[in-house]
Amino acid sequence: MKQFALILLLATAVSGCSTLKLVKLLKQGDVEQPSFTAEIPFEMRMGLVVVKVNIEGKDYDFMVDTGAPNVVTKELAADLNLKAKVERKTGDSQGKKEVLQFAEMPEMLIGGVHFIETGAAIADLKRSNEIACLDVDGFVGSNLMKEAVWQFDYERKVITISDSIDAFEIPATAFRIPFTPATSFTPLVDITYNGVTDKLVTFDTGSNGYFGSSASTRKTLQSEGKLANPAIGVGANSSGLYGLGDGDSTYNALIKDTKLGSLTIPEQVVSFGPGARTIGTKFLEHYRVIINWSTNEIILIPTDDFINNKLENFGISPFYNNDQLEVRLVMLGSEADKMGIRLGDRILEVNGNDTRVFTKDMWCDVLNDGLVPEGEKTMTLLIEREGENLKVQLTKRDLMNK
Repeated sequence: MKQFALILLLATAVSGCSTLKLVKLLKQGDVEQPSFTAEIPFEMRMGLVVVKVNIEGKDYDFMVDTGAPNVVTKELAADLNLKAKVERKTGDSQGKKEVLQFAEMPEMLIGGVHFIETGAAIADLKRSNEIACLDVDGFVGSNLMKEAVWQFDYERKVITISDSIDAFEIPATAFRIPFTPATSFTPLVDITYNGVTDKLVTFDTGSNGYFGSSASTRKTLQSEGKLANPAIGVGANSSGLYGLGDGDSTYNALIKDTKLGSLTIPEQVVSFGPGARTIGTKFLEHYRVIINWSTNEIILIPTDDFINNKLENFGISPFYNNDQLEVRLVMLGSEADKMGIRLGDRILEVNGNDTRVFTKDMWCDVLNDGLVPEGEKTMTLLIEREGENLKVQLTKRDLMNK
């Protein structure tokens, strides 16, 4: 039961003289080699891509995130003696805003390719318990990635970076998607759901979900009679750089036709809510993904069949809070809802396993593996509310076919 989403998007406001300094910092950067092609193995952590980056002779773990500029932890910034060049209020995927410092990075070696003079935000990556579970030293962001053509091969777990698109085999049947680069060079794409277009959606390797759209797009679809029988979740089940979302209603609906460039996807579940509008890795991992900033184009080459026409879960999402495990989201009309489970209920036991004292390490295990193993269809919870205990057995169901 892995329902908690990470969306590590960073967005900066575009006004004021400090913005000009930041834009200049994000635009700068280069690669030392005149020509290059390199393969870099990666591992998946919580559905996100993590690679080794060498800085000043030492290897660090960085998550590769098209939805953000380069980011380094405060600890690494101190070790590298980075000096802030500009400060800017920066929003995360949950709409929360805080001031971050931005500095120029020393040379970063990725697969032996030398990236120089790139900017980076300095952030506390332990601020969010969920991001802390990634256990990374920073993010490789789009302002660095723009200096090369990048291919993500999720089957082989290999990234290939090159100075030329000619380094990649691209079949005639590949799907092509134009994008608009944001200030941080994040790719923004247009997606059409049942004839209604959601513009400038983040193509985000820093999100471990499927397709996420906005409340305004959902309202347009509903007003035109193009959104039927949504499954509604109340609460929050996603986290950004500054922590958990505040919570609101999220609508999950089966969309008949999703159009993305030359690709049309039939019958897929899309989430419409208060968080960032993104395309995440649960979709991308079904393709060989090539991103070319010189032509502002994304190329998708299918590696298997992408099918996302069900919303199977137990009707709740958990949350770690002050060494306790709590219910943070409830799906309306689900078995959990009908049995009286409510937001804030404390989870004391899961299938007989004691969760009364719940550590951060245990929460990281839940984020990686779920409360119960992936194939389990039933789950028994002991819930505490206002001093009273309630034992419930939940069955995993497809909420698109209630």
